[in-house]
Amino acid sequence: MTRENARERKVATLLFADLADFTRLGEAHDPEVVSALVAGTFERLSRVVEEHEGTIEKFAGDAMLAVFGVPVAHEDDPERAVRAGLAMQAAMAEVGAPTEGLVELALRIGVETGEVLVDHARLGGQRDLFVTGHAVNVAARLETAAPTGAVLVGPLAHDATRGLIEYEALEPLDLKGKASV
Repeated sequence: MTRENARERKVATLLFADLADFTRLGEAHDPEVVSALVAGTFERLSRVVEEHEGTIEKFAGDAMLAVFGVPVAHEDDPERAVRAGLAMQAAMAEVGAPTEGLVELALRIGVETGEVLVDHARLGGQRDLFVTGHAVNVAARLETAAPTGAVLVGPLAHDATRGLIEYEALEPLDLKGKASV
């Protein structure tokens, strides 16, 4: 693949995860302690993503974006992403417990499926921005709307997994800059 055609449209499932109340944690504790805690947490959560054959797209402070379906697509990528989100929440019980006077860590997760533009020139190298598209934005907005400890799943990921995963019905959400989901 040459640089001119290093981009490709693909259907992928995005998982956006963010540590809740991170600002408060950072304000109340030494940066080195917080950094070590976050690094250990994201190391564990990254293993969960990899166990479900997802790819970490990027880390940004207290957040991470994982992609399922890039570079290798599976028929069940939406299911893998939702199950990874549930497993990540379960893993938080191990890594998020209060230690050394720190508050308990909690996680919010949003998942959505959709068409993305994959920049193969960045894949495998610099992680930032190897996928872009509406589904990335929806996953991020769902994460923001999610209660701590929850995985909110967008309509396309839900449609792909509703017969495989038991869901709790929610009222439609008005997401910032997006139509109701």
